[in-house]
Order: sequence, then structure tokens, then C-alpha cells
Amino acid sequence: MRILAVFSWILVSLLVLTSVSQAAESEVDKLLDLLVAKGVVSKEDATGFRAELAVKKQEDVASYKVSAVPEWTEKIKWSGDVRFRSRGDWGKTRTGSGAPVGSTGTLLKNQRLQNSVRGRFALEAKVNDFTYAGARFAGGTSSRSTDDTLAGYFNRSNATFDQYYIRFEASKDLVINYGKYFKDLKLWVGKFTNPFEYTEMTWDQDISPGGAALQYTSPDIRARNLPGFNVYSNLGFFWIDESATYNTDPLLFGYQIGARTEPFGPLRSTLGVSTAIYDFANLKNKTPNANSAGTNSRVWTGDGVVSSSPSAGTWKYEYNVFDLLVTVDNERIGDYAFPHGFVFDFIYNASVHGAIDNKGLDIGAYIGKKKLKDVGDWKVRADWRYIERDAIPDFLPDNNFAGFGTYVNSATRPNINGIAALGGTNGKGVRFGLEYQILKNTAFNISYFWMKPIKSWDITAPYNEVLVDIVTKF
Repeated sequence: MRILAVFSWILVSLLVLTSVSQAAESEVDKLLDLLVAKGVVSKEDATGFRAELAVKKQEDVASYKVSAVPEWTEKIKWSGDVRFRSRGDWGKTRTGSGAPVGSTGTLLKNQRLQNSVRGRFALEAKVNDFTYAGARFAGGTSSRSTDDTLAGYFNRSNATFDQYYIRFEASKDLVINYGKYFKDLKLWVGKFTNPFEYTEMTWDQDISPGGAALQYTSPDIRARNLPGFNVYSNLGFFWIDESATYNTDPLLFGYQIGARTEPFGPLRSTLGVSTAIYDFANLKNKTPNANSAGTNSRVWTGDGVVSSSPSAGTWKYEYNVFDLLVTVDNERIGDYAFPHGFVFDFIYNASVHGAIDNKGLDIGAYIGKKKLKDVGDWKVRADWRYIERDAIPDFLPDNNFAGFGTYVNSATRPNINGIAALGGTNGKGVRFGLEYQILKNTAFNISYFWMKPIKSWDITAPYNEVLVDIVTKF
């Protein structure tokens, strides 16, 4: 009996000293009641133990050793970011009404300073062993921007859910029973982050496509005289538009396969190579919406004149775009840690038969950390882009890089020759950027763009743009 009493005292003492999350209060109460009933512990001692347990719980909660929130919240991940941006641009443009080719139009120096703020808030919940659900709340009204311009006499800005999705992943049981080959298999449905590997010549970072996507990455592959590598594939089926007036809705079928190595060689290099096909179905003869920059070839109803006006006309071509993407990331030069890298991206629209305006090229490089993390991390980058008029649909490229309007051979149509259109095609130019981590989770970024039209029968002056950002993440 004495041994039992000593053991009981030790057990209860350990429970008091243990975190509340390891021993629920109800279980401790049951144990104390049992010991009192057996005569091992007196009622007075049991009351003292309960008091000590309550004090210990308060201390643990105050010191964050245990959570004061319900257990289900541990299955939810929260994240977000806020960005303040100042933007200046200048170049030559025509007055809003424009003028036909050959006439005298009024040219204005377009010098503008614009400020905007971006806020995004996301959550993702683990529903069961293989199902996740998430949503993201963001501002903005365009598919390629979540910015809210500071204007409108302090009006409130628009904000909506720009992502909501369900993601299925291989469960632990599937991996255990059928091997490691299923551990990196993901199926997405809804509106979600772009599943493809890409550059901003092809996709704007703010686009959240809607539909379904399948992602897979193979286990490590080892071959003699070759560095270890993984093979991956991304498949996507997305709705672009839907209307009761269409017999065929515009759709996008995307197929991508690629390989990525482990770091190898004296530079500790990581090489990535991928090819993709973006098959846009049923765009031809459809009227674009406001997300189009208005720089692809258009056909005017009735007169057949090729145009690029964003206000009227339908797409002249379909778009079946081939993409070849090569990336190289190096960690060292000799004995020194010196991260740097290169990117090469080439696109070709095979649906524009016999045309010469169906190619795009992006060549870039960077020095510094690829992704900033610690205070003092930095990156300098530059790239040169060349996007012909019908290389890709004009609602996809980076919204900060300007394309330009093209020839309109009609006195009754607005002349938008050489007018800058952000996010469009028929543009070439360079971008220089600097990123610096000034505080924990807070970075300062600055970018400069210089762009000109590839083809223009009127305005050929360059368009310049500067972006200055403060970005903080949580």
C-alpha cells in the first residue's frame, strides 16, 4: 500500500508539471477522484493538486507553451502580405479621342505618378488525410492586378475572394502501401495559384486560373555520370470565358513536362528545363473583355480590317503556344558563396500560319539570393523581352510590361499606333530591378522598365516606367 501511495504521489506530481495539452484536466480529475476513493490521497491534497494544476495551466498559456484556442485551428494555415507602391511612367501618347493615320493628332507627354496599395489574406485548412481547402481575399478588379489605386476622394476599394480551391494530395497510407511514387501528386479544382513553371513574359503573377490542374513530381532519379534530378509534369484545364451567346466557350488546355537537377558541379548549379503547350480553344472570332490589352490582331465586323483596338473587333487568330523554358541557378563562384542565375524563355504561336508576328523571347539574369529571407539579403536582376503581336493572347503577360497598339487602316477607326498598353504584346524592352530585405519579412524593391513598339507606323517613342515598393509578409 505504501508503494502504491508513493507511486500515486509521483504520478499526480508529474501530471501537474506536464503541459495541459499532454494531460487533459478531465483525466486528471478522474485520477484524483479514484485515488481519493481508494484512500491513497486525501480530499485536502486532491484540492491542492487541482489548484496547482490550474496555476500551471495559466502559466503555460501566458508563456505560449500551450494554445488557448481550439484544437481544430491547428489544422489551418494563415498567411498574407501588404504592399505599398509608387509608380511613375512617362512617354508619348495621343489624346483619348485619337486621330486617323495620316492626320494631325495632338501628342501629349504622358507623365504620371500613381500610388497604390495591395493587400492579400489567405487561409488553408487540412480537411482530412488527403484533402485541403483554401481561399484568398484580395483587392483589385483586374485578373492581372490586386492593386487598389489611391484615388476617388478616399473611396473604399473593391476586395473579393480571388482564390478558392480544393486540393487533393496522396495520403500517407497511399504512399506506404503503394510506394514513394505518389507522394508528390496533387489535384486542384477551383481558382488557385498558377500550376505551371513560367516567366512573366508568358503569365502575370497575379493571374489565378479557374478550372482543374494536376501536378506530379517524380522521386529522385540517379544515373551514371549525371547529377540527380526529378521529372515533373503540370496539366491544366481552365475556363477563359462563358456566355449564353456562344456555342463554344473559350478554353485553355495546358501541358507541361520538365526536369530539375540537384545542385552539382563546382558552381553548385541547379538546371531546369521544361516545355509546355498552351492550347487556347475557341478564341477566334470572340470579342475580348476588359482584361485584354488590345494589342493582338483583330478583325472588324463588316470591313475585315485587321485592328488592335480594345474597344471593338474580334480575335483574328487562335493561339496554340509552344513554350521552352531553361533556368540555371548557381550557388558559388570558386570558394565563395555568390548566388546568381540565368533564364531563357522562348514562345511560338503555331496557330498563326505564315505570319511573322508570332514569337517571343525573354532572356534574363540575376545576382544575389533567388528568394530573400534574412535581413540584408539582396538581389539585382535584369531581363530583355521581345513579344511579337500574336505570340500569345494579350490578357496573359506581365501587367507592368508595355505592349503597343498596331496599324489600323481605316479613317473611321481610332488610331492607336504606338500607344502603350500595359500587359500587351508588340513590345520590346528591358527591365532592371533591385530587391533588398530591410527588416524581417519586409523588403524594399525598385524596378525600371524601358519599352518600345516592335512595329508602329506612327508613334515610335519609348515608354518608361519606375516602380518603388515596400512589401511586408505575415
